[in-house]
Amino acid sequence: MSDSTPAIPGYQLDQRILQHPLAELWHGRSFTGMEVVALILSDDGARNQTVVDRLAGASRTAALTPGQQETPLWAANFNAGNPYAITQLVHGQTGAERLIDPLDGVLGNDEDSLRAVRDQLSRFGGVAPTLPGAAPQQDQSIPSYVDRPAAATTEQDNEPQPSRIEIARQYRRKIGPWAYAVVAVVVLIVFTIAYSVGTAIGGAVKDDPSEAAAKPAVSPEAYPPTVLIPAINRVTTAPYKRPDGSAGVFGATYPAGADVQVVENAELPFAFGWPRPPQVSFLGESSQLILRKVVTAADYDPSGAGNSFKAQFALHPCASLAKCVADRPAFDQQWTKIYKTTAPATAKDARTWLSVSKPYTITMTRAFQSGGQWWLVGVMVYGQQVEAPDIQRVVNDIWRQTS
Repeated sequence: MSDSTPAIPGYQLDQRILQHPLAELWHGRSFTGMEVVALILSDDGARNQTVVDRLAGASRTAALTPGQQETPLWAANFNAGNPYAITQLVHGQTGAERLIDPLDGVLGNDEDSLRAVRDQLSRFGGVAPTLPGAAPQQDQSIPSYVDRPAAATTEQDNEPQPSRIEIARQYRRKIGPWAYAVVAVVVLIVFTIAYSVGTAIGGAVKDDPSEAAAKPAVSPEAYPPTVLIPAINRVTTAPYKRPDGSAGVFGATYPAGADVQVVENAELPFAFGWPRPPQVSFLGESSQLILRKVVTAADYDPSGAGNSFKAQFALHPCASLAKCVADRPAFDQQWTKIYKTTAPATAKDARTWLSVSKPYTITMTRAFQSGGQWWLVGVMVYGQQVEAPDIQRVVNDIWRQTS
C-alpha cells in the first residue's frame, strides 16, 4: 500500500489513524456522510494468506455476532488487491479497529495501543445509541475534550453550521454521480463473499430520523505522525562471542574454542551456539513480542512431531532495566502460556530467572541490553534426557551472549 489515500468505491477516506505492518486504519465517510472506520490490509498483509484468512474470520464475527458495545461490520471485500473491512463510527463503541488484534496471531498484545486509537476516534462526533432499558444518554456529539463554558458563545458559535444532510451532499459531490452505482456493486460484493456479511448486517444500520437535527461533528485536531502500533524495529544481531570455557548460569558450557554452529539468522539481538546444523522458524511477531524456534536441521519436521532437540524464544522490548523487571511477571505468563511450559522461577542473578523440569526442559528469562535497547528474552530449550548437556550448553551460551 502506498502513502496515498486508499480508494474504496462508495467511501471517501480522509485521515489515516494507524499504520501497522499488516494493515492501516482510516477515518472517512460514506457517500451519505456517515462516518466510518476502515481497516485495509497493507501490501505485506494482502500477500499473506494467513493474514487475509484472519481478517475474514474476525470480520465474520464482527458481522454475525457483534458485542453489545461493538459496531457490526458495514462492508468488506476480502478479494480486493488490499482486502478491507468497514464499520460505522459510533461514539462509545468499538469498530473496525478491533480487527487489528487477530491479524498477527498474538492476541491481546496491542490492547494499550488500541485504547490510544479509540481515544483518538472519540474526538470525532457521533452519539452512542441508547440500549434497550438504559437511561437516555447525554448528547456527546461534541466530545468532552472541547472545554467550553456552557453560557459562553463565540463568533464561531454564531456562524451557521452545516447539517449532516449538507455534509452528505458535499461527500456525494466529491465522490461523484456514479456513487449509487458503485454502492450497488459494493453491496453485491458484500453479499457474495464467503461469509455473507451483507446478510448479517442488512437490518443492523437504519436511517435515523433524528440525524438531520443532530449537531455536526467537531473537526478533531490533526493526529500525531507517529505510528501508534509499530512493529518492533528490525533487530540488529550482535556479533557472536566465541566460547571461552567460562562458567555459565547452570550446568555444562561449551569449552574454549568449541566448534559450534552459530545461529545468527533468527533476527534476535544476539547470536548463539548450536551443537548441530540449525533450522530457524519464524513463529510471528507483533509490537510487543517476537517468537522464534530453532531445531536441528537434520531432524526438521514441519509438523514438529519428529523434532527432539529444540529451542523456542520470546522477545519483548523494554524502555529500561527497571521496566524489564516490572514487565517480567506478565511477560513470563504470556510466553510460557504460548509455549505451554513452566515459567522460570529461580532468580540466578539480578537479571536472570531459570527453571528445570521434565521431560528435560530448561526455561530462562533474562533482561539484557543490546544496541542501546533493553530486552526481555524468554527461552525454552528442551529434548531427551540424554541431551541434557547440550541443552545446558545452549542456555549457558545465550546467558553469556546477553551479558
